[in-house]
Amino acid sequence: MRLLPCLVIVLLAAAAPVRSAEAYQAWHERTAMLLIAQHCKALDRLEQAALLSGQVQARGALLRSGKDPETLDTVQDDLMRRAQNLSCADDKVQNEIARMHDAARLWAHLVDMRFPGRWQSWTARRDDARSKPRWRVRTSLQGPGNSTLDFGLVASGAQLFLALATPADVPPSQVVLLMRDPQKLAQPMAPELMRLMRRNGGRLASLMPPPSVLQGFVAVQKLPAPESLVMDAEGRVHKAVLFRFSAAALRAFSDLDPRDVAALKLHYSKRSGIHPRQQMVYVERADFNAARLFAETTAGDLDKAPIAFDAAGSELQK
Repeated sequence: MRLLPCLVIVLLAAAAPVRSAEAYQAWHERTAMLLIAQHCKALDRLEQAALLSGQVQARGALLRSGKDPETLDTVQDDLMRRAQNLSCADDKVQNEIARMHDAARLWAHLVDMRFPGRWQSWTARRDDARSKPRWRVRTSLQGPGNSTLDFGLVASGAQLFLALATPADVPPSQVVLLMRDPQKLAQPMAPELMRLMRRNGGRLASLMPPPSVLQGFVAVQKLPAPESLVMDAEGRVHKAVLFRFSAAALRAFSDLDPRDVAALKLHYSKRSGIHPRQQMVYVERADFNAARLFAETTAGDLDKAPIAFDAAGSELQK
C-alpha cells in the first residue's frame, strides 16, 4: 500500500474544488491513512475527525461526479484488508502517522474553512457559542426579490439546530424544510429517474425528488434573529427573522447523501405582496457533514465532541 506523500497538504487543502481524478486520489489516500491509523490505534478524537472530515469531503465530490458508491465501498474494503496486514512498527508507517498528528493539530487550530459543492458552498466556523448563538455551518441562498437568506447549523450553548435567517422587512409566515425520505426513495435521484421525469440535472431544482417521496419538517420556532447571527464583517447588524428546526430535522438532513438536494418552502401571507405566496429555495446537501466535523472539533474541546460519522459519512447514533 502506498502511503501518503504529504498528509499536511492533503488535509489542509481540503477546501479547494477538485476534479474527479484528484478527488479519487484524495479520497483513496485519506481512507488508506485513516484505516492504517485505526489499525495501529494511533488516533485520538481530534485526529480521527481531521482525517474523516477530509475523507467524507472527497467521497462527496466523487459521488457528485458520478462515481458509484458501491465501487468506493469495494475499494475501501480492500484498503481495510491491506491495512490490517501492515506492521505498525514499520518506519514508513510510523513516519506517516507522525505527519498525520502534525497535520491534525494544524487543522484543529484553523478558525474557518470553506466546503464547496457544485452550486453552493458551506462555510464552517469555530466561534465560541457559549454566550452567544453562532453559525457553525452556513450557506447563503437567494430568496424572493433577490433577498439573501442564511441557512445552516447554529450552536447556542450546548444546543445545535438547523435554522434559516430571512430579512425582517418581509419575512415568511412559516417555513417547511423538505427532503428525500429514505423510506420511500432509498437513493438520490438516479439518471434513470431523471430521464423519466424529463430532467437534465443542469439546475439545482431539477435534482429535487418528486413530492411523493419527500418528508417535511415545519420550523418549530420563529423569533427575531440574535445579533450574533446577523452581524456582518464590519460589525453592522441587519435585522432578520430566525426560523428554527427540530432535532429530527437536523438528523434527517445530516443523514442525506452528498448528492441530495433539499428545499425550503417559504409561506407568505397575502399582505406580504410576494407572489406566488409559496416560494421554493433549494439547498445542496453536499459536504455538510464534513463541515460539521470541522466546526464541532477543536483542540480544546475534544471530550465534548457532539457528533461522530462512519467512514461513509453517515452520522452515528449515540
